[in-house]
Amino acid sequence: ILTIDSCFWAHVEEALLLCQELKVVKEKQVTLKNLFEFEEYVYQLLKDYAISPDIFLAQSSYIRWWNEYKAIKGSSYTSALANFMSDASNFKQYAVGAYDFP
Repeated sequence: ILTIDSCFWAHVEEALLLCQELKVVKEKQVTLKNLFEFEEYVYQLLKDYAISPDIFLAQSSYIRWWNEYKAIKGSSYTSALANFMSDASNFKQYAVGAYDFP
């Protein structure tokens, strides 16, 4: 699977910067909204199988973003993407096209 959106990795880097921005800005609403929109964008790409499973490599920018975002949102945060990301076996199923998205 190739990543359909050729700008995906640029979007990931922007999301990483947004996570850093949250540490210094006083008005966080816009930044949080942008991060939530990125989360929805990623989940839609996953549902469409439009993104390479390489994003799940341990040192990828995407995993770095997810870990930072998860820390920002807290352990009780739930969403479709959070549910997917909470079980590493989902990554293997996704890689072979066998994950059944809700």
